Amino acid sequence: MAEVVHIDPSADPRWTAFVEEHPRAMVFHHPAWMAALQDTYGYEQCSLLCVDGQQVFGVLPLLGIASRLTGKRGVCLPFSDYGYPLFSRAAGLDALLAACQDLKERRGWAYIELRGMTLHPSAKPSARYKVHRLDLTPGPEALFKGFTRGGTQAAIKQCEKFGVRIERRTDPEAVAIFRRLNYQTRKKHGIPPQPDRFFDAIHKHLIARGMGFVSLATEQGRPIAASVFLTYRGTLYHKFNASDESLLRFRPNHGILWDAIQWGCANGQHTLDMGRSDLDGEGLLKYKRSWGTIESDLTYVRFTEQQTEIRSGEGGALHLINPVLRHTPVPVLKLLGNFLYEHVA
Repeated sequence: MAEVVHIDPSADPRWTAFVEEHPRAMVFHHPAWMAALQDTYGYEQCSLLCVDGQQVFGVLPLLGIASRLTGKRGVCLPFSDYGYPLFSRAAGLDALLAACQDLKERRGWAYIELRGMTLHPSAKPSARYKVHRLDLTPGPEALFKGFTRGGTQAAIKQCEKFGVRIERRTDPEAVAIFRRLNYQTRKKHGIPPQPDRFFDAIHKHLIARGMGFVSLATEQGRPIAASVFLTYRGTLYHKFNASDESLLRFRPNHGILWDAIQWGCANGQHTLDMGRSDLDGEGLLKYKRSWGTIESDLTYVRFTEQQTEIRSGEGGALHLINPVLRHTPVPVLKLLGNFLYEHVA
């Protein structure tokens, strides 16, 4: 008879064995990603496994948040584009969701949020985004022809003409360079940067284990842009990007992404996942479309008795003070980020 049990994915090999074989598994289902989140923010491990004897037929990654500022809830998963149960039988999904509801009541959570799951009859939509993916199987030459000619193709050629150098690195110093550029990028958008320890944890649990890298763009030796890529089971995830706003004329972000695409094609990656975008982010949507990507909808849902307001972007209180934060010194923004992020996941 099937039962649902609490599990620590990092300690129980049954989790990884199931995820490694499931066709819908993503890097966010991997124990290494959850370990990075826990190391950074101290969230409670509440993940569930559905098992019948020795056979596993469902898992649900779940972290519990207990915030004095924003309340108590379960999220699958914080700071992740996607987070949803994996199952090999429909009964597995039903059992996992029933266990979620029980956990919600026992923990006193306001809701449980799943990210990217098909809408369930008992769930309410809480946020909508767009997601963009690029099929890498045609190869670099064919893919390049699919990029917008006057936009992406021209920008890549301009980056090469300026002699911008792209490096793929896995050392801690590359992460530190990314962090410094990220301070500038977040300040430009009026958003506090993520804690340094978050990217250090990503390096420790993923990049150092061969599950990602940092791409650096340099011009005459100076770093002008950087991206964090994660890799898992043939998918290359463009997770974070930062750049020096004053040097964008060199088109370093186009150079980084084009280099990553070529690397992916040569190293067994079949898909580039460019992540989620806010519905009102026209500039970013246009940029991602210019690479010949396939655009699809991404919906988050909540299991809650409360009325939900559907988000189409990050929004929240920080959005209201973006103009102020754009003029706030970086050291102050870092302090805000260190304090706020664990509460807003």
